[in-house]
Amino acid sequence: MFRKIALVAAAATITASGAALAADLPSKKSVPALVADEASAIHGFMDFGYASGRLTGGGMPVYKSGASLFQSDAGVAIDLYKSKSGLINSVSVFAGGWAESWSNAPASQPHMQEYDWWAGASVGFADYYKLTVQSLQFQLPGAGVIENGTATLAYDDAHLGLPVALNPSVTVFYNFNGGLSAMPLGKTNTYRVDLAIAPGYSFQKSTGVPVSVSVPTTLSLAPKNFYYAAGSKDCGATLQLTCSTSTAELFSTGLQAKYDLGQFVPKKFGSWSLKAGVQYYHLMSDAVVANGVSHLGYSKFSQGKANFAVFSTGLGVSF
Repeated sequence: MFRKIALVAAAATITASGAALAADLPSKKSVPALVADEASAIHGFMDFGYASGRLTGGGMPVYKSGASLFQSDAGVAIDLYKSKSGLINSVSVFAGGWAESWSNAPASQPHMQEYDWWAGASVGFADYYKLTVQSLQFQLPGAGVIENGTATLAYDDAHLGLPVALNPSVTVFYNFNGGLSAMPLGKTNTYRVDLAIAPGYSFQKSTGVPVSVSVPTTLSLAPKNFYYAAGSKDCGATLQLTCSTSTAELFSTGLQAKYDLGQFVPKKFGSWSLKAGVQYYHLMSDAVVANGVSHLGYSKFSQGKANFAVFSTGLGVSF
């Protein structure tokens, strides 16, 4: 009898011990679910490229044909606020810089031609709109600093379901200092307005090819005296006729392509891509053409051109 009681007690003890051990083991339900990493609030980019020429945003050709230019830029942006509800959807600040080297510059010209830098802020609102303001500075050899400011209002029309989103925007470019006095770029304390669209399409979903294309198109408008003071006589066969002017100063359009290198470069190293394209420019008034004639050192108005094409290619990374 005693032996049976002892066996029952031992069995109860083992069962209780097993239950206690089981209670001490971590429950699968008690392990907190892994939380997905929060998206980074810091973003950046770098680009390295080649271009066959360059025109300023106001339509002035900077180089004669045959230029070989190496351009690089980099920037960083910090997200300060994001929300899917409410009037304000995002707030961010950013800064960056750009440089251009003229590899086949004449002996009288420096290879490093220009340094630009910028800083500003963007506010996304009403789900589809973004307002961006920035200080934009141009540094040219021997010309000092050209001080500018821009304000851009952009609209994301992808939600409309159009076959191709147009991505329209309007930019006001204002020159505070260093306009006409530094180089034939424009009068100080004046402005221009750029009306732009950038239709784009990605072949990734339809064909599996990681290529996207865009058609950046801009019409630049400015006061008629933006380029020349009233009474300037720099047009005609002998550069002694008053230039014709118009509010429409420059039209530009082109085709830009980007190939995503994600299949070759892991995403942890950033999003790398190859870029290539061509941009066409048409100068829409004699005053703008004469501006280029003067800057490039030509003696005759007939040596100026109203139409330009610039080819470019490069490598870029963003994160």
